[in-house]
Amino acid sequence: MGADNVDVFQRLVFSVPSLSRQIPAMALLAVAYSVVAFTAFSMFTPLSPEPSTLLPVAVLLFLLPFLFAGELFHRVLPGYPRTWSFFLALTNQLVTFVHVLVLSGANDVGNAWSIVWLLFITVYLINILVLVISTGIDHYKRILFVGLAEPAALIAAFYAFAGGDLGFTTYRHVFAFASLLIAAAFLVLVLGIVDYLIRSNTEVSAFELTSGILRNDRASLDLGVEAEPAVETLAIDNGDRLTLAAPWVHPGPLGGFGGGQLSGNVIDALNDGEEGADGESGFFLHVPCTHKEDLSNPGDAEKILDAVADPERVARASRLVSHDYGEIEFYGRRIGDKQVIFLHGEGIDDYDTGVFMSDVDKSEVLLVDLHKHDLQNGPEKEVLYGSAEADRLKRHFDDFRERLADAPRSDYAAGFSVRHADQDVAAIVESVDGQEVLLMGIDTNGVTPDVRELAADYRETFDEVLIFSTDTHASIHELANTTRSDTDALTAAVERAAGDVAPATVGLTSRRTRPLKLLKNDYNGLVFSVNILIRLTIIALAMLYALLVIWLFF
Repeated sequence: MGADNVDVFQRLVFSVPSLSRQIPAMALLAVAYSVVAFTAFSMFTPLSPEPSTLLPVAVLLFLLPFLFAGELFHRVLPGYPRTWSFFLALTNQLVTFVHVLVLSGANDVGNAWSIVWLLFITVYLINILVLVISTGIDHYKRILFVGLAEPAALIAAFYAFAGGDLGFTTYRHVFAFASLLIAAAFLVLVLGIVDYLIRSNTEVSAFELTSGILRNDRASLDLGVEAEPAVETLAIDNGDRLTLAAPWVHPGPLGGFGGGQLSGNVIDALNDGEEGADGESGFFLHVPCTHKEDLSNPGDAEKILDAVADPERVARASRLVSHDYGEIEFYGRRIGDKQVIFLHGEGIDDYDTGVFMSDVDKSEVLLVDLHKHDLQNGPEKEVLYGSAEADRLKRHFDDFRERLADAPRSDYAAGFSVRHADQDVAAIVESVDGQEVLLMGIDTNGVTPDVRELAADYRETFDEVLIFSTDTHASIHELANTTRSDTDALTAAVERAAGDVAPATVGLTSRRTRPLKLLKNDYNGLVFSVNILIRLTIIALAMLYALLVIWLFF
């Protein structure tokens, strides 16, 4: 994913703890923060706080405002998860504690006043920013209202403890509260400008996109051009039936937007929701293509499924032929007069569709990108059609096809298994002329180290072991956090496939879809706009906060 910088979203995604952990943590932290704050004020200020204030401070300052906000965000904002709401409250609880520690180092009452109001404004701005990103800017009026509840509770606690004894004029109090409202309005203005600029360039709301990705919403992008991509179908029948669908469509861009969930949808449909239902199962193969081939409308996955065909099958195939050209490796097998080829380019993420197949009949050749790079540290290079590198790779591909064209054929046998669960996996064992080959597939965007270790173990049993991923973009959370795969399911699939090897027939065909929309160059406009404006937004927010500090302190 790094080639197009979409992985910026991954850096923002992490696992939010459950409420059973967050609420006790909030209570324990309230006590801990209160004790540390008491110690800091006792040591670094001329004040002599009484131990009896510990519990009221813990409850009124560090606990109740955040319990209140955690429940309020969830109830007032439509569909906002309670776990997210309380996690935001936990974050603001920490922000409050940090400002209280800074407050203990204030050298006069004026600076203390500014630090306190900087806290209130910071909490408010954090609420606005996080809630806009996670729910969309269309709810900004409700966000401005609900986001103010937490700082309002803190303001009430502040005035209950000390605010009325500082000797400031009414003007100073009004000025401080006006500063809070001005800062909030300015932030909403900045976010609105960012959203307007992206809408004007791509007709997509940046915050609708971001919130949808984070919430795993399913939505169509009003982008792209009409196309009729080919869908190649590789079918194996040994008494049971395996259908491998290889559409010339990329699974993306992310989550439920466009075709991000394409691979999972295809696997679900091919397995009819059940593992091996009626002796039929299926899996998804990733062809070498880029995000330009992303679906615009997730509903168009149905058109791809409609193009999955039933090829004529043959009982003879060649042994697996392989050749390493240094910058790229090919593995291929003849099935009748057709060819099934797998490729792996170290350090290459994606390829323009024309790099290999510009002059090749897709009904005669199935080309699969193994996409087996490390899931968390994948490559960032994309091969562009017409580049010198693309020309070299094309020459290697043509040379390999010539080598494969003369490979002798023998009786074909195969066994296979698809484990259809939370993480879909597939195993295929092929036996031709004494050569046994294992293919292990997993519905992820790359491969985790434990899958590589499993493949290394199986190389002692099989003549060749190939691992592949579907390059799915179905879940931004999984892309960001998956470090281990379901190797137990993969092992079970391999064992079942090896035990079911039997004489088989295999066939390949290709059919075009009904008209649908692919993002094409609109994808570049979307990504470039989002990436540029994300950076501009960060700069604008940093400048806003710097101006806020200057405004309050000077």
